[in-house]
Amino acid sequence: MSLTTQTHIDQQGTVLLDIARLNENSDASIGLSDLKNKAASEVLRFGADLAGHLVSATGVIVPPAFQLQSASEGKVQVVGDHPNKTAIENFINSDSRLLKWFKELEVLFEIQRRIELGDSSEELAQQVFNFGLTSLGGIAFFTRK
Repeated sequence: MSLTTQTHIDQQGTVLLDIARLNENSDASIGLSDLKNKAASEVLRFGADLAGHLVSATGVIVPPAFQLQSASEGKVQVVGDHPNKTAIENFINSDSRLLKWFKELEVLFEIQRRIELGDSSEELAQQVFNFGLTSLGGIAFFTRK
């Protein structure tokens, strides 16, 4: 089979699958640095994909940057004021692939954050995952609730 006839396989969410596979193997363990590297790579990929699809589908370009958080009913919301807030939210919430990918990033970073904080799960309960898209690309971070 030639490269041009092979089916494209989207690798979104593969980091969570890698973690699951490692956990199945009692001899294997994933280090925090490995997890951070994989998470950083996934943020870059998601940011580039989101920016490309957003501009082609809605004409929305970055800058200005925007910040995403989970909202009620499994949706994503733009935090704060942004001139294209409604268009961004409508686009992401109507694209199940991007919405799922955002949720997978959220879980991935919550796992990472839990490892970083250790036993202080009370502190994690006071934090919320954010994804920002800037002119330099994607960024993942936590803010206080």
